[in-house]
Amino acid sequence: MSVPRTAAHKIPGLAPGIFFFGLSLAAAAAPLDLAVDLFAEGQWAAARTEARRVQTHAVAAEADRARLLAAISALRLNPGDESARADLAALWQAPAADLETRCMAAYEFGLADWAAGGAQAPAALEFAFLQTRQVPLFWRAGCSLYFYLKADRRLRKEKAAVWQSLQSCRDAWPLEVWRECRPRRPAGHSLGSRPGKWIVQFYRAQIAPAIGARCDLEPSCSEYFQQASRAHGLLGIPLMADRFVREPSVVAAKEKPVEMPGGGIRYADPVSDHDFWLKGTP
Repeated sequence: MSVPRTAAHKIPGLAPGIFFFGLSLAAAAAPLDLAVDLFAEGQWAAARTEARRVQTHAVAAEADRARLLAAISALRLNPGDESARADLAALWQAPAADLETRCMAAYEFGLADWAAGGAQAPAALEFAFLQTRQVPLFWRAGCSLYFYLKADRRLRKEKAAVWQSLQSCRDAWPLEVWRECRPRRPAGHSLGSRPGKWIVQFYRAQIAPAIGARCDLEPSCSEYFQQASRAHGLLGIPLMADRFVREPSVVAAKEKPVEMPGGGIRYADPVSDHDFWLKGTP
């Protein structure tokens, strides 16, 4: 099967926030709190190291969740990391593992395999779509699988029942999910995105370690700024300023809560909710 190069170059769904929807299912995941906070701040290397540390002392479901976070962090550092992809595949195919951990592993593996031009992506995305009981993951796995099958007519015919199911539920997918999961054309970072990248790198290296995670929104403020700068260049600066102004009211409104593994709550506030005036609808 063939996937258009434009689709394979930047496979959707890699925003850090999606990870929490799967990981938050474990009420007793306190040992992973630090790793999750580091992940939320985009400190992939530190998150991977901490998750691996937890994994060495954990057992059963907790060890699987730590392995999942370590693998996802590794892929954020290097999307071509074959070892991380193998870990995700092993978790997905482990019958004894927690079902939602398997679904999250299948989803992340599916995206990584898609990006690498592999052949297992549709099976992995289908597993996550059909088996998860978590609505955010159900949406994203379904939407990603929809775009995958849409690009492959032969496979679409082979999976006619799944394609029909995707057609039936697509109207329920929120606009932000369509935008997140739609494959995008390859493009390098523009010159306008570099100031945002430099500021975030400085913050994560020099400031965040001293003050810790203070943002009550998801994605974190530094990740939001980086995403906004990548998408809109210098316009990421006013988008970030707008978020700083909005943050107290968004937190006070308590809409779109995202439960964290340690029991804390953050509130979803993706860039796609606020940049609609800068781009067309999907």
